[in-house]
Amino acid sequence: MKIDQLKAFHKVACTGSFTKAADALFLTQPAVSQQIKSLEAAFGIRLFDRSNKQVRLSSEGEILLTYTERLFNLFAEIELLFDQIGDLRKGKISLGSTAVLGTYFLPRIIGRFSKRYPGIEIDLRMGNSQQVHNWLLEGLVDLGFAGKMKNHPRLNPIRIHREPLLMVCAKDNHLAQKKGIQVDELAATPFIWREKGTQTRSLVKEWFEKFSHEKFPYRSIELQNLEAAKRTVIEGYGITVTPEIAVRREIHLGLLKQLHLKDFSLWFDYYVLISKGKIFSKASQAFMEMLADFKLLSAAENLKKNLKNLRLKKHLLLGKV
Repeated sequence: MKIDQLKAFHKVACTGSFTKAADALFLTQPAVSQQIKSLEAAFGIRLFDRSNKQVRLSSEGEILLTYTERLFNLFAEIELLFDQIGDLRKGKISLGSTAVLGTYFLPRIIGRFSKRYPGIEIDLRMGNSQQVHNWLLEGLVDLGFAGKMKNHPRLNPIRIHREPLLMVCAKDNHLAQKKGIQVDELAATPFIWREKGTQTRSLVKEWFEKFSHEKFPYRSIELQNLEAAKRTVIEGYGITVTPEIAVRREIHLGLLKQLHLKDFSLWFDYYVLISKGKIFSKASQAFMEMLADFKLLSAAENLKKNLKNLRLKKHLLLGKV
């Protein structure tokens, strides 16, 4: 049984004529007849009653027609679906992101993208950098947004943003108005760490080890959520280090104060991570193009340049250049 045989049968059954079926399929009438004969031979049945020069379905042919109707209706649905996907009227993008990008950057881009392409479904899951890398390697997400970890042969990291890190305290903390604070002056103040696995935590830990003469901090707690850490500091407990964008509003409102700590100058680079050799859907390509035009990302031009190179490589591989 071949699909061309089923097409021939279906057209004859629908038109009631071998000649009309041949015209619709751009075949000769003998070619259609041969397709039907081959199909009947394969099934060992008669599909049509050809008596009195009329073409009527046999009982077995009527059964087969119910299936070919379902089959070719499904084909039509597939063609329509992929026409819509090609026109970005339907589709899906799966994103994995760390908390900062997933909270303060991606929602704005997702909002703009959804207005332009309302039929594209976007799934965003958030975790730490290690989780985002794992999701990509397992094929659970199309694009990853995280810090760069160890180079992996299957992942291509493209830097999209550099964000300063600030050490902050509550507005009425005794350190709030001091200038040129020495690291030892923090000893009596509890420190709020981000959870293990975050690269912000690793950077801050390395800084303390470099500039503190003793094991520091003496007192600390660990919170899993950036918003919880901010809220805890605002309420007067301890200090923490956070990306500037996460506390910009609270500093503007006077709820938090930036600590002017000597030698404290840290930043964090964020990347979009893609699997090497991955063929992107048109929806994912459109999302990346919009991301490259997002001015809030300090390294958007770097992404734009890399996308241009990726497109060039694709054309070269396909022999289009």
